[in-house]
Amino acid sequence: MRLGLFVAPFGELADPGRVADLAVVAEEAGWSGLYLWDHMLSEPGVPVSDAWITMAAVATATREIRFGAMVTPLSRRRPWVMARQIAALDQLSGGRLVVGIGLGDDGWKEFSSFGEVVPPRERGLILDESLEVLRRLLSGEDVSYEGDGLTVRSSPFLPRPVQDPVPIWAACRFPKLKPLARAARVQGCFPIFGVSDAPDVPAADDLNALQAELARLGAPANHDLVVRCALRNVRPADRAGALATLEGCGVTWVLEGFPPFQPAAEIEAVVAAGPPQV
Repeated sequence: MRLGLFVAPFGELADPGRVADLAVVAEEAGWSGLYLWDHMLSEPGVPVSDAWITMAAVATATREIRFGAMVTPLSRRRPWVMARQIAALDQLSGGRLVVGIGLGDDGWKEFSSFGEVVPPRERGLILDESLEVLRRLLSGEDVSYEGDGLTVRSSPFLPRPVQDPVPIWAACRFPKLKPLARAARVQGCFPIFGVSDAPDVPAADDLNALQAELARLGAPANHDLVVRCALRNVRPADRAGALATLEGCGVTWVLEGFPPFQPAAEIEAVVAAGPPQV
């Protein structure tokens, strides 16, 4: 089980250089991953950085830490453009990219502000077609695809990413189980529990129920299960037990999550202190 960070590139951290510096500190402090929110908008007046450009800065500043956008709503992306970005970032980083995909929501009017599709069901259909096209394009083979919304006739996309396959983690909101079918088809599941941006450690019963459903849907044994929580809020005496519970439930990544508007200096202090010691 590896420990990573889950950070919104908002406010002071909308500066890609500052996030790259944060990644360097995280790598030196012993964190295994740095994952960024991928948003178009936030609260009015709050600066927002493009997660994919920021990840390029992270890729060039670091050598070992894994990174990714958690998560990119595929319904607002052209999958062929994203396939090129994935290959370039994976090449640039020497094979350290993780691709997070999900439905997103319109809480900050990130879809309705731009005339994008808003109803979740419609966006889900676009997401699934885009995911299928994306996976085929990353294969390095000819792509012939005709869906309800997308038609692709393409020669192979080259160069291919370093990783084969590039890990794709699909987000879902527990206890909604329908999106787990999507997660079972890719390399990992990123379940979101509750509405807090610094959530408690998920309950073992919830994690076990989720794992049982993923197994029923055919997820492989090496499937990643990625949870975010605020370990820093767990009493030091209880951290070992919390981490042992997560690992016992099959969690492979624990992401230290921060609220989107937490002062950058406070986040940087947590990162510099390194992963929780147990």
